[in-house]
Parts: sequence; structure tokens; C-alpha cells
Amino acid sequence: MEHSTYPPAAAAHSRSGSLAGMENNFKKAITELLVLFLLNEREMYINEITAELSRRSGESFQIVFPYAVIYRMQRFGYIDETQKHRAPDGRLRQYYGITPDGSSYLKELLAFYRHLSDGVAKILTSPSDSP
Repeated sequence: MEHSTYPPAAAAHSRSGSLAGMENNFKKAITELLVLFLLNEREMYINEITAELSRRSGESFQIVFPYAVIYRMQRFGYIDETQKHRAPDGRLRQYYGITPDGSSYLKELLAFYRHLSDGVAKILTSPSDSP
């Protein structure tokens, strides 16, 4: 039996029932938490957010369409446009910051994530490791 390498090379593997499908669904589910977490630390512009997620994850977490995430969280009132700065290349960069509603939502997401990940860890623990 031939073993595939991660990540799968073919886009056809991005459907449910594949490792790529699991990765895609997991990323969609956790992206809001991670973006809010970063913006809770400081204001950032979109490319800075994606670069920071990639850097902190050891290049294993990348957002393909960051604007969709940012605009959705903006519609929900979790983040706002803050300041604009001119980059060295002359482009104007729009920064985003977390709102009070976003901070509350982040706290809820963190509590849920920790509870869920603790439960998953318990399930994945070998029965022989249990008392």
C-alpha cells in the first residue's frame, strides 16, 4: 500500500473523508479564534495577520482568503478598522483592531476551544494510560 505525503498533492483530496478535507474544515472552524487572538494583542493589517499566523504556527497555518474572514468578523462587530499607515512602498495599509464585542466573543471561543480540545485529548488517550 502506497502512503501519501502530507499535505496531499491533488486538490481532489480536499473533500470530506480526506486529510485535506479535515485540514480545510479545521482551519475554517478555528480561524476566527486565531485572528481575534492576534488582534487582542495589537492592531494589525491583513497581510501582517496572515504572516503572523504562519510564523507562529511554524508555517503550518495559512489563510488563503484572509479578506473573507476579516470582512465577516467586521460585519459581526468583532473587529473594526482603526488607523491607516503608509507602507515604505507608498501603499496605504488598513489596520484592524478588536472591539469589546470581539473581546467577549474571543473569551467564549477560548473557553470552548480549551474545553473541546481537553475532551478530544481524553478520547485520544490510550485506555492503558488511564487510572
